[in-house]
Amino acid sequence: MPNTKKSKSNIKNQSKNILTNTTPIVSNPIQKQWAYSIIFALTFLLYGNTIWNEYALDDAIVITQNDFTLKGIAGIPEIFKNELFTGFFKVKKDLVAGGRYRPLSMVTFAIEVELFGQNPHISHFINVLLFAIVGILLYIILTKMLLPIFPTNSWKQHIPFLATLLYIAHPIHTEVVANIKGRDEIMSLLGSLLAFYYILRFLETNKLVYYIYTFVSYLLAMFSKEIAATFIVTIPLALWFFTNKKLKQILQTTVPLIVAAIIYFIVRQQVVGAEGIKTSPELMNDSFLEMSISQKYATITYTMYLYIKLLFFPHPLTYDYYPYHIPIIEWSQIQAWGSLIVILLLAWLAFKYLPKKHIISFSILFYAISLAPVSNILFPVGVFMNERFVFVASIGFSLICAYYFRKAIELWKNQQNILIALLFIVMILYGFKTVDRNFDWKNDFTLFTTDVKVSVNGAKSNCSAGGKLIEEATKKGNEHLRNDYLKLAIKYLNHALKIHPTYGDALLLLGNAYYEYNKNYDSTIWAYKTLLSLNPEHNLVYSNTELIFSALDSVDYKIKVWEDYFRINPNRFETNYQLGNLYGRYKNDLMRSKYFLLRAYQIKPSDISVNKDLGVVYGFLAQYDSSLIFLKKAAELDKKDAQTLVNIGVTYLNLKQESEAIKYFEQAKRIDPKVVIPVNLNK
Repeated sequence: MPNTKKSKSNIKNQSKNILTNTTPIVSNPIQKQWAYSIIFALTFLLYGNTIWNEYALDDAIVITQNDFTLKGIAGIPEIFKNELFTGFFKVKKDLVAGGRYRPLSMVTFAIEVELFGQNPHISHFINVLLFAIVGILLYIILTKMLLPIFPTNSWKQHIPFLATLLYIAHPIHTEVVANIKGRDEIMSLLGSLLAFYYILRFLETNKLVYYIYTFVSYLLAMFSKEIAATFIVTIPLALWFFTNKKLKQILQTTVPLIVAAIIYFIVRQQVVGAEGIKTSPELMNDSFLEMSISQKYATITYTMYLYIKLLFFPHPLTYDYYPYHIPIIEWSQIQAWGSLIVILLLAWLAFKYLPKKHIISFSILFYAISLAPVSNILFPVGVFMNERFVFVASIGFSLICAYYFRKAIELWKNQQNILIALLFIVMILYGFKTVDRNFDWKNDFTLFTTDVKVSVNGAKSNCSAGGKLIEEATKKGNEHLRNDYLKLAIKYLNHALKIHPTYGDALLLLGNAYYEYNKNYDSTIWAYKTLLSLNPEHNLVYSNTELIFSALDSVDYKIKVWEDYFRINPNRFETNYQLGNLYGRYKNDLMRSKYFLLRAYQIKPSDISVNKDLGVVYGFLAQYDSSLIFLKKAAELDKKDAQTLVNIGVTYLNLKQESEAIKYFEQAKRIDPKVVIPVNLNK
């Protein structure tokens, strides 16, 4: 560790630079423009291959299937007025605790759709470009903060530059950069770093304009993603560590940050609601749903260790950290206590060196503060962990690595070449992993079928892989792969249900897979009925059943299935209508048909088909007045249905009202000259 007196002297010197700006902040062999060029080039070297990727994962939520984004610029007002998932689900849904309000990145997607249509390559390019700018801005800020404390005559000892390169190259950031939706993370960090930069400029110049720039930058960061709120703590913390500013002065610099955050949360409250959105009682939206309190915190402790492990050794990587890729951990297991020991050791180091304002203390505190909101300790975030959650926090890790590399160079000057070689090996390995991982993000099919082999016990990855395999199997041109894909889909979906037996999406997809594979109606209907027992109002079960039954001849089988559905949910329109139609048309059981059709009519009185069928049933029952009521309503609902007009005419004939009948027959002929009329209108 550096001598305490020397450290205090360096801090004082740094403060002079920030306050007066009379001494060059960067006095090192790496010229600024070269550093910027290297950072920019490295970013595109590592992430350039993402530009050719397609949309993947959550891109559907914010772009390809989001009604607001797809409107282009016209959809921007709705983006600001609604919670993030509304444009995707068409209605406000209670999915994750607190809701999500991150409109700014979606605004950029809407603008891109307006200018370029749905073009993932443009969007990927912009992500890489923004990440390169983040790297350059990070380097500038670290240089301003650290170089006066750690002066150097060699790039090998240049902490800001090395930390930035490690940050840019780290494979754990592939989820953020390679997934277009990850732009909310990039923009949030970019806005926060800009705010930090303008605070430093304000301290250097005392010009009010930088105070305003700070406010605007941070407001944009907050509207990109609320994780930016951590910088209200970490920016003043950095000023306290690396300047001799008094606490009062430091706190004054946070005023524009606090005002911007307050504005964001007021707007957010108006959109999402005062209490936010409560967690949906579903395992895929609340990973701790089936755990005890003890298990919950043991598992959280273990996930904190996993983040650290992935920072040191980023392999394997996956998008799926849902149950139970990370298993339920008990305090009786070594994973829990071992993880706790690692966390306590880091906490001890942070507080041990806190009085000395040491960079190690700052880096650990920065990491912990940045990770805290997504740790599940303060509030649930819907998943055990995610690689994107350490996008900001990993800056602290990069700083620690750069610092210790500098110390190693100082301590083992005779071994500099070996140390530099090791650094290059690490960078090459990181770079190789990053480039290779980017290929996995090519599209949903590649991502899901790759990561399911990593998240073997993740219900989400097994379900997603199964669903995508069904989709690919049924595409035109994939006939030679169809059966292999469908068998693999069934395997993954069954495994998803083994992990999470009440997983609705997996049950629906499994039913679809059984049908597509060999028209196994029994297995298909078993999956559908199991899903209905969990969610009697699941719309896709009813629509899918209607679809697969259109190719089935067995009326008795259809009736049996719909009656099973009726027992599960007797008040569903489709169930009542199908039973009414089947009993009337194929069984000539008019009383049962009328019973179910009347129930269907009570549920949906404006449905054309149920009105037509009731009119026909009453006609066969010789209840002609009732028949006319429903047939005329059907004709009113569909003014171009010639056959319904013919049926009205026939009913009038049965009532011996020939003139009325002829009027409707003529009207039917005007709509469709080919329609069959039971009388000769020319007579």
